[in-house]
Amino acid sequence: MVIFKYITEKDVFQKFYRNLLASRLVNDTSVSHDLEGSMISKLKQECGFEYTSKLQKMYTDTHTSKDLNDRFQEYCSANPAPNDSLQGFSVMVLSDGSWPYSRPSSEFNIAPELRTIHDRFSSFYDKQHSGRKLSWLYSQSKGEVEWSRGKPKTSHRFHCSTFQLSILFQFNHRDSLTFGELQTNTMIEKDKLDQLVKQLVTFNVLALSKLSTNGATGIKDIEVQLTDTVQLNLNYSNRKIRVNLALPLKSESKQETEQAHQSVKDDRMLVIQACIVRTMKSRKQLKHSLLLAEVMQQLQNFQPVFLLSRNALVF
Repeated sequence: MVIFKYITEKDVFQKFYRNLLASRLVNDTSVSHDLEGSMISKLKQECGFEYTSKLQKMYTDTHTSKDLNDRFQEYCSANPAPNDSLQGFSVMVLSDGSWPYSRPSSEFNIAPELRTIHDRFSSFYDKQHSGRKLSWLYSQSKGEVEWSRGKPKTSHRFHCSTFQLSILFQFNHRDSLTFGELQTNTMIEKDKLDQLVKQLVTFNVLALSKLSTNGATGIKDIEVQLTDTVQLNLNYSNRKIRVNLALPLKSESKQETEQAHQSVKDDRMLVIQACIVRTMKSRKQLKHSLLLAEVMQQLQNFQPVFLLSRNALVF
């Protein structure tokens, strides 16, 4: 906290800290939840309630979700259903507006192997909370799938994203499909599906027939077409039993950074406009230069650029 006091742009720190905190809480990679709560309390003492309101809500959601999962497991135990793949299933219910995630803008067809437990939890939640609507964030969901060719020594467990799971499940009954069939069955956007397939090819889980026919030097040089064949690598081998395939896509990492910077810029404009309104309500009339000076004096979490303050005034 000593170093934090010397940070001039505390709003930028808060935005990126919120993104990293969300990643730790959702992926359960935090060293200690008590330490996370302690850090939020220290930030609240330093910058006030408004600065940490979303962080505190995120922290509270994790505890609420644990209680919800316990109730759901009790419900499933009391009401067993056939083909219920409950092993290790858990859900985090996030408050809309508090987390740095937006609702999905594109459609996605979840795999039938996941549909039963997916729909059952949705039904359970609707009964528990009438009037609320769940929006599933498949981009933040992960799971494990077992890869086996019938021999115990060749069994592996892949840690995958939900999109990767839906792609791999397509090969349960067929060893090869066209890229177009994969897109039709999963309804994943073509550009994202292209990256996901290439990622699985890089891990040698899948294979592209086009790689051996067009003489390209690598997977990055390949432009996948809808008619190209994607095959399951039946000769896959790895010394590791557990393999992590859920690596972030480059486009997603870049997009998150750009969205964070744009969000900071938009929030600053709103804060400056609010300061201008408060000042003019109390002063009624004020010279332009004095107004800008007083607005800049009120702002504590960042040092505004003169041009940004002038644009806010013009707005």
